[in-house]
Amino acid sequence: MIPGMQYLSSIFGRWSRPLSRRLQCQLLTPCAKMCILFSYCGDNDAESDYQLIVAENRDEYYDRSALNMSLWNDSNVVAGRDLGAPDGDGTWLAISPQRRKLGVLLNVPYNDRADAKSRGRLVTDYVQCDLSIEEYIKTKEDYVKETNQFVLVTYEFGNNTKVNTYTNSTNQLQTWENTCLGFSNSLPEKPLTKAVTGRRALYDICSRLNKVAQKQQLVEELLTLLKSKEPHLPDQELQNRTPMYQQLSSIFVTIPEGRYGTRTHTIVLLTKTGHLDIIEVSMQNPVDVEKPNWKRTEFQFDL
Repeated sequence: MIPGMQYLSSIFGRWSRPLSRRLQCQLLTPCAKMCILFSYCGDNDAESDYQLIVAENRDEYYDRSALNMSLWNDSNVVAGRDLGAPDGDGTWLAISPQRRKLGVLLNVPYNDRADAKSRGRLVTDYVQCDLSIEEYIKTKEDYVKETNQFVLVTYEFGNNTKVNTYTNSTNQLQTWENTCLGFSNSLPEKPLTKAVTGRRALYDICSRLNKVAQKQQLVEELLTLLKSKEPHLPDQELQNRTPMYQQLSSIFVTIPEGRYGTRTHTIVLLTKTGHLDIIEVSMQNPVDVEKPNWKRTEFQFDL
């Protein structure tokens, strides 16, 4: 019996036989939304050539329409597009080299409503404006009450890097000064186990490969981290949330029977001299679960 099947059968005891794997996925849709984000801030690391390193996975249904990362024609923003969002103009990660801002959206999978406004638009709006995160959130006080729950992680990288999280689940804006951070689909102060273990792995990678001359190896090891299928259990938060906790406990998520999993890896490298690398590796549609086609897209800027 697959993980979670016995649990589901006990809840839905009126069914005389175990649920199919596809039906299991359908029943768990509200709780199965996963993404994960890691970051390393080298401001206080004199040995590192890097000011900021970001590694992120986007997990989504394979058949949800999206466009690969590109330079948006109407603004100085690099981002993918989530065409399945209500307005088709949202994204999960966006960066403005001109304004030195990066935003990442992580869904909090509770109490989703069908008439909610787009969360993804918050990311692009933030990186395109000249407001600080504190000022920006004040302008969105009414809007965030009409979206489903989320965590917005923001980076403002001037002379130093400023990292903040805002969640409408608790209406809390926090500043983080940790060298290494890991966030997933939970409240920032209550990270999932995979976010904690991944954060430790990131620290090891960034401490060893801290020179620009090692960039190729750095990127490869970051991708290896993002592709890790090792389960990270126990995780009481995840186990309380869904019977599919084992499939969702790894950094790289794959649930072929539900046509859901990790679709996009994004890596951002910013050196202390102002050179910015943005790398996206993304599954291409239509997705063949057995033999997915991954496309790599890269951008470079000197700030």
